[in-house]
Amino acid sequence: MSVFWIVMSTIGVISSLALIFLCALYIFEWLKQRKADRLENERYAKELEASLQVEVKQQYDENILNDALQRLNALEGLSTLKAEVDEWVKLIRYDLEEEQLDHQKAALHMVFLGNPGTGKTTVARIIADIYKGLGILEKGHLVEADRSALVAQYIGHTAVQTKAKIESAFGGILFIDEAYNLVGRGHQDFGIEAIDTLLKMMEDHRGKFIVIVAGYEQEMMEFLASNPGLKSRFDKVFQFQDHGTEELLKVCKEQFEREQKSLSKEAEAILTAYVSHLSEHRSKGFGNAREVRKITAEVLKNQKLRLFEIPKEQRTSEQKSGITLEDVLEFKEVEVKYRKQIGYEY
Repeated sequence: MSVFWIVMSTIGVISSLALIFLCALYIFEWLKQRKADRLENERYAKELEASLQVEVKQQYDENILNDALQRLNALEGLSTLKAEVDEWVKLIRYDLEEEQLDHQKAALHMVFLGNPGTGKTTVARIIADIYKGLGILEKGHLVEADRSALVAQYIGHTAVQTKAKIESAFGGILFIDEAYNLVGRGHQDFGIEAIDTLLKMMEDHRGKFIVIVAGYEQEMMEFLASNPGLKSRFDKVFQFQDHGTEELLKVCKEQFEREQKSLSKEAEAILTAYVSHLSEHRSKGFGNAREVRKITAEVLKNQKLRLFEIPKEQRTSEQKSGITLEDVLEFKEVEVKYRKQIGYEY
């Protein structure tokens, strides 16, 4: 019996040692595999980072960038803004060339300050193309939004609606005009939820999209001060100055040239006096170039109505290209004080 128990004890010890050995071997192999996996993940991460850097460099498009800058410089007025954008682009290009700019982490969001009709939306589209040309944005499209596009009418719907709008801007720019309308409508206002959602998406999806908020200067400053997270997320502020009288007259002339229309001397004199009067008596709601476009549209409408009275077969190319005194009579200077235009003082 003693021999039997000795044998059994020996077998038990050997079994225990074998089990311990196997467990140790398993743990060793597991640790070895974990180390291998970690090294593989690190290698993959480095390769991915390198590929992303290559991808960014490949996305850099000098033609898109130059075309966007040319369109910016072709805009009427805005000389200070053009110089600031040119400087801003050069700084970004330098950081990209020196690999000092991580566009996944950098905040390149902007604030546009200015009155209506000063070119904020137009410049936002150009900025989208500039960022695409620099390889910062994949698509370079512009998604316009206002309060109605972000704020829902029911509890819990605003975050979903805002998120969907933001996601549609991935790869491009989300342009929020009159952004201050998101705040200031009471404690229960859903606009606050839209702002909170926007800030979270800006943080969670850095590099996927750019935000530009725009509006009147004073209201925008109050908007940025309404939430501690807002001001810190917008790196650049651009000021859009009102167009001067000469600039507005040039915009008016260019509008007619674009439509291949020529003004008679009498018509040109009346429109010059009218636009000058509006420019000199502008108030906060003055529409700048937007108002001039309304005037030219009205004149073109008057011309069509005049030409409609002429049988089609009798209309000459000279008649169809000419703007006459009859087309601008409603803009005679003596009638200015009787016209009710939003944004003007009479």
